[in-house]
Order: sequence, then C-alpha cells, then structure tokens
Amino acid sequence: MKLLNYILIIVLTTVLFACSSNAENKENIEIAETNISELDKSTNETEHYQVFDCLRGQAEPIVVKAIYPNSTFTLQSDKLTAIEIIYLDNGDKVNIKNWGCEYYVLSFHIETSKYNADTTAMKYWYVNSFKLMDELKQGIDAPIDIEKGLQAFNNHISRNVFDLELGTEIDYGENEIRSFVSLDNISKIRNDIFAVTISFAIGPL
Repeated sequence: MKLLNYILIIVLTTVLFACSSNAENKENIEIAETNISELDKSTNETEHYQVFDCLRGQAEPIVVKAIYPNSTFTLQSDKLTAIEIIYLDNGDKVNIKNWGCEYYVLSFHIETSKYNADTTAMKYWYVNSFKLMDELKQGIDAPIDIEKGLQAFNNHISRNVFDLELGTEIDYGENEIRSFVSLDNISKIRNDIFAVTISFAIGPL
C-alpha cells in the first residue's frame, strides 16, 4: 500500500510539472510573438518615415530612352533613391544616383577612356568633366536645370583656373531655393579608365 501511494505521488508530481512547463512554454511563445509583431511594426514605421516624410518624392527615371536605349533604372530599398546606368556606344559608362531628402540631387559618375591625366590635374579634369556632361545632357530630362548648372560650372573654371578644388559648390540658382553644381571626385579605375563624379542639387526644398 505504501509503495502504491509512493508511485501515485511520483506520477502526480510528473503530471503537474509537465503542465507547468507547457504553460510556461506557451507564455514564452506568446511573448516572442508579441516582440516579433512589435519589431515588424517598428520596421514598417521606419520605412514609412523614409518614404513619406521626405520633402522630395520617390525617384523617377530621368534618362531619355529614345536617346540612350541601353540604360537601366533601379529603385533602391529605401523607395526614394534610384540608380540609372547608361552604357554609351564608345564603351563609356554613366552611373546616375538620384537621391536626397531635403535636397534633390543627381550625381553623375562617368567612367571614361576618352581622357587620361593625373587625378590631381584639376583644370584638366574640370574642363573635361564639363565636356562629358555637355555631351550627356541631351539625353537627360530632369526637374533640375543642368544646362544652367553647366554654364555656371564653365564660368567657375574661367574665373578660378589656378584655384580649382574638388567639392566646391558652385551656385547658379536665382530664386529662393538654392541650386548648385560640384565636381565631387576624380579617380583612376584602370590604366586606361578614369572616373569623374559631378553632382547637381536643388534645395532645401
């Protein structure tokens, strides 16, 4: 009889422990699901902020396909920025980053074999960056005045032949919203390929 009671006590203890463990596991699962739900909500709110709280809207294609049919447009994960790539007939490549939030910015990264010089030769690269963009502008339809920006860029070269620097913001807007152009970078990719990055911006919007 004592043995039977002892066995019953062991069985009851085991059952109670199992029930307690199941309840605890269920509670842990519910907590985890709640945390995941909150994380999803937070992520969605962040994406909402990125897309809808910027003064500028979602990037749209600016390359004229009729002129540059070998071009691609890719909207990035932030739903604001886009990358357009133009493959030119002479083998040159243009990577256009359409970005910004408070500002509307177009950055043209042009890889070319047409020009070759030391990357510190500022006048050389300013002049030839102008030439590259002047040729490219025919196939660009953007809500920013690239023609006027290039005129200001060329005037800046004439006035500052011996004092040209990367990153100088050259203003050309005549209204309350500022417009400017800048030569941002010069780099050597391979022995015969160089790249320049020239940006046009308008803002704050």
